[in-house]
Amino acid sequence: MRILDLAYILTLGAGLGLGSAHWAVAGRPALGKVEVGPWMAWPRSGSREIDPYMRAYLSRGVHLPFGSGEGLELIAERDSEGQALDGRCRYRLSGVTPTTRGWTIGITDGDGLPFRLTLERTSFTDSQIVRPEDGQIAIVASSTPEAGNWLPLPASGRFQIRLRLYDTPISSQTGETRASNLPRITRADCR
Repeated sequence: MRILDLAYILTLGAGLGLGSAHWAVAGRPALGKVEVGPWMAWPRSGSREIDPYMRAYLSRGVHLPFGSGEGLELIAERDSEGQALDGRCRYRLSGVTPTTRGWTIGITDGDGLPFRLTLERTSFTDSQIVRPEDGQIAIVASSTPEAGNWLPLPASGRFQIRLRLYDTPISSQTGETRASNLPRITRADCR
């Protein structure tokens, strides 16, 4: 009887330990995350002050983060109203970008990998978009072609919008950035 109890306790402990360790490093950790409107960032992920959970997440080979002072990656999985991004909808990205030497904005799947779409365009750089006279950005993201600055989306399913700011002063001041200093993501309609 004691052997069965001991085996049960060891199995339960091993299962809970392995399960909690997998849960802690399976996705981006909540520690060190900064949220600004719909955008999320982990500004210390490329610095010396990286926490062990982010280090474990990055060791899985997900991607290489910016080093401290090199830039900042902002990820949006929701629009500015808090609704999850969906490929069946059309979105407008508008507003300004923070002071930066350059930026890219692109669409990826939920794991941060690029989509295999019929058109090869999955992102824009700051020099590729057409701007209105006020200098703000105006990009439409949808699964059907649009006139102007258009980013293709998958026909359905969740996706992420990734804004990468290169050589920007906000890389060390992300917590002080306001949502009005970043592009707004507005859902126009859904099919």
